[in-house]
Amino acid sequence: MEPTFSPAWFTTFGRPDDGVTTREVEFLEKVLPPPPATVLDVPCGYGRHARALAARGYRVTGVEREPAVAAAARAGGVEIHELDLRRLDELPGRFEAVICMWASFGWYDDDTNAAVFAAMAGKAARTLVLDVYDPSFFRDHQGISDNRGVRDEKRVEGDRLWTLLDYPDGTRDEFEWRLYEPEELQELGSRLGLRLDAVCGAFDSEKPPSSETPRTQLVFRRDT
Repeated sequence: MEPTFSPAWFTTFGRPDDGVTTREVEFLEKVLPPPPATVLDVPCGYGRHARALAARGYRVTGVEREPAVAAAARAGGVEIHELDLRRLDELPGRFEAVICMWASFGWYDDDTNAAVFAAMAGKAARTLVLDVYDPSFFRDHQGISDNRGVRDEKRVEGDRLWTLLDYPDGTRDEFEWRLYEPEELQELGSRLGLRLDAVCGAFDSEKPPSSETPRTQLVFRRDT
């Protein structure tokens, strides 16, 4: 399924509060090379991580495929390339680090996901950070819930997560992700010369992943 985000999604979920961003960026500061390292944010959305990292001295470039969202991120003062993840090879150059946040990896079939991973790895000279959905959390939290006033239905079928969002205005979004175990991502990385250096949950390097937190963070290093 091609991931398509409605205007209702961007209005409801596209701009988390500043406290969320601060916690995530504080984690990134601990695992990224020190500023003024170059960082590629893939995809960058409205640029909340990119702007915060730039304010801390990093040289940040963002990639975002949605034209209006890319324009908003660019207005925040960050260099943004309007580009689909699957065309990342078209972006020139390499960066000291690549970050892929907010469960933005796993949208496609296995072969396409592996190609996206390889493209990100190819752009990362030293560090790659993935923030992905935790399979155990979603296996334990299936069903219907209220998510910011939106009817949110989730189900897991095999290794894929399906999400159906029904908004109060009658619009609907449907998404699916491939759920990856850390060992599977470690294998993808090892084929590309990346070593899995750390795995944690809740943006806390001291906290292991668990079924209580929806996302897992993985830090890959390239030994030079």
